[in-house]
Amino acid sequence: LYHILSPVDDASYTRPEPIVRCHAGTRLKVISEIEKWIKHSDNCPILWLNGPAGSGKSAISQTIAEHYAAQNQLAASFFFLRGTGRRSSLWHLIPTLAYQVSMFDPAAKFILIDIMNNEPNLHRGQALYHQLVKLLINPIQAIGLKLPEIIIIIDALDECNNKELISEFIKAIVDICNTPNLQLPFRHFLTSRVEEHIQEEFYKSTTQSVIKYLSLKNFDATEDIELYLKGRLSLLCKSKSRMMLGVPGPWPSKEHLERLSRNAAGSFIIASTLVNFIETGKGHPDDNLKEALDMTDGLDPVYHQVITTALRENKTLRNTHLHILDRVLAITGLAEEPLSVTAISVLMERRAYQILQMLLGLQAILLIPEKDNDEPVRLFHTSLRDYLCSEQRSKELCINMQQSHRMLAIKCLQLVVKYSWKDDDSKNQGIAIYACKHWLHHLNESLKNAKNQDVLNDAILNSALSGFTSQSVMYWVIKTIENRDMRILQAILVRINY
Repeated sequence: LYHILSPVDDASYTRPEPIVRCHAGTRLKVISEIEKWIKHSDNCPILWLNGPAGSGKSAISQTIAEHYAAQNQLAASFFFLRGTGRRSSLWHLIPTLAYQVSMFDPAAKFILIDIMNNEPNLHRGQALYHQLVKLLINPIQAIGLKLPEIIIIIDALDECNNKELISEFIKAIVDICNTPNLQLPFRHFLTSRVEEHIQEEFYKSTTQSVIKYLSLKNFDATEDIELYLKGRLSLLCKSKSRMMLGVPGPWPSKEHLERLSRNAAGSFIIASTLVNFIETGKGHPDDNLKEALDMTDGLDPVYHQVITTALRENKTLRNTHLHILDRVLAITGLAEEPLSVTAISVLMERRAYQILQMLLGLQAILLIPEKDNDEPVRLFHTSLRDYLCSEQRSKELCINMQQSHRMLAIKCLQLVVKYSWKDDDSKNQGIAIYACKHWLHHLNESLKNAKNQDVLNDAILNSALSGFTSQSVMYWVIKTIENRDMRILQAILVRINY
């Protein structure tokens, strides 16, 4: 069943990455409302928790998931995340949830095996409504689980890479709720930003009777954020007790906590990023705190301060061959899936420890694995990508999208050609798979708004394409098939007329 459904392994509440959950004592009113819905709202099987970016939706989802998993009530969960390959694709959502349900109750496993034996392409070739009914609704009903015994959580619908499919998914869920004799046999907890394509579906007249609406804008987070800041910074003060000798206590002061909380403007992601800056900035924590107190315009001043400092230090390295942090940051921001330190080092043809040394200057805004260079480097929050891609916000730090995608396309193509002649033992498989899957995406992005003559005159790009088409197509096809990316393979073969 695992092989047939091919679930996304790192999408559930147990995903192997730094997890954010509600700080002890915070978000109690919101959590209380969700718990009331789970226990008593028989007429509204769906709850939509919405709020702006960074308001703590995923932390609440994680906290609810862990609480009800401990009570054996969480049947499945999926946490969307932009720029993470299969985890940002809706096509993998329902098969992943179905597989998790089979792990939740083994009786569902045999039902799903029978279903997939009869319809092996169900999760690929049928509409989302039919996938939901056959892979989730029917198996759960067949094993006798009933409301309010189980919960399914889907976090961050807005992080899915296909707006049309998310709209179709919401419509399918609502249609099921409104279909006579077809009850939704679980509580469905959904979260997202209030984006137009999502809001449009949730506010249709047919949804009003089956959905409970919960907006984080209606919950004042000021006191919760202050409590969070106090807890994190108190721990910092204790852990660096020797460094903090001579700093007047209490640290931080009540006044400073209130100012930081106001700077966060109701956003936990701003509060968390400010704490990271105070913890990991180059100066003394008290000096970093004083800088943070002046950061009153959201995350942009934090991003600007951290990135400009890291770039300035990168340019001071004696080895000019390592003055590439701007390109490393572009790769981290534009990659279709999070890449490891090792993978970035292979792409940039540098040593892994050299890439790691550069990235450490950005650890206030990036999640950098502490011990394993083969673990992915992740954005602390997806708003960093938005910042880097907006010239209005990031100004001189803005990524040149065309040039950066061109660089990635060329690097990927060169890697495919190089690896097609190597034994598997001498390859980094992670970056090999990435290059095979995503070279065309980066090529397409680099050609947007490009003039035909510029493309024809691009000797390096044309050389990479020539090497690929003359030497490496079969290697690429085999790699694509091995990783079951048949949609990608079909689309690209059609596109290049091969």
